[in-house]
Amino acid sequence: MTTPAISIITPCLNRAAFIAEAVESVMAQEGAEVEHIVADGGSTDGTLEVLARYPHLRVLSGPDGGVYDAINRGLSVARGPVIGHLNSDDLLLPGALAAAVRALAGTPGADAACGGALVVTTGAGGENRMACRYDDPAMKRLRPVDLCRGVPMINARFFRRSLYDRVGVYDPSYRYAGDRDFLLRAWVAGMNTVPVAEPVYVYRQHAGSLTIVGGMRHTVPWLDEHLRLSRRVMDDPASPPALRREAFAWHALEVGRAAAYALIGGKTGRAVRLSIDGARADAGWPVRFAAQATGACIRRFGQAKDQPSSGSP
Repeated sequence: MTTPAISIITPCLNRAAFIAEAVESVMAQEGAEVEHIVADGGSTDGTLEVLARYPHLRVLSGPDGGVYDAINRGLSVARGPVIGHLNSDDLLLPGALAAAVRALAGTPGADAACGGALVVTTGAGGENRMACRYDDPAMKRLRPVDLCRGVPMINARFFRRSLYDRVGVYDPSYRYAGDRDFLLRAWVAGMNTVPVAEPVYVYRQHAGSLTIVGGMRHTVPWLDEHLRLSRRVMDDPASPPALRREAFAWHALEVGRAAAYALIGGKTGRAVRLSIDGARADAGWPVRFAAQATGACIRRFGQAKDQPSSGSP
């Protein structure tokens, strides 16, 4: 078989309503030989029947330990020297893969390429509306703030296979934050990323999304995993100083948020325990949290002042 230029891995479970669009966004790519692997966790909603309509796919079906275990299954069989990730409910933009392969070919010393990402909200009728756009070149290169408190955009990133050989694969003990854990390890290992000018990825926000969703449905377990990651960086004396400083700010933010959500949910005991555990890791977390909350309020007030008045001049 011809070796593909890039392997795209899609973890999937019960996505019959979305998976065809995801697959076809890969099929529409031009300028790069693509291998598309779908790691299905045992769908029962018709997803496998939809996938059967696309004989070019490599479908791995069977029980798995979650999203990151599914991605690891895909990595174990991927043949491409470049790896990309596509969620089963998201889309690649036209030209994304050709742009990524071109950027990596033009920068032999780069471990990864990263383009821009769009977030759209998907209504009940399937219509999409732009929610936000991430296109900052500094964010694409990845800074400590992006790794911790920011938006790491892993799906807009394309990695050389050699990076996984050096850093390792995803830790399936994380349900939500395995991508952030991987990027933290890769950044500490010296991952070099070349920015791609073009937007390459569309995240779709909808009620069934695992992480890109409004409300509190996933907030608390997500925060718990962030606390675990931030404390790991804080406790590791080998952590680069800039990353360690950011981890302390991240830890304070997540302790404060988790305690606040616990109080809102009427779980006072949990809020107290979170605060005490946070103080054991960093006695200064309340001050760090207060500083961030104050800064956020000031920024919002400034943005409100800059909005044009709706009244008559």
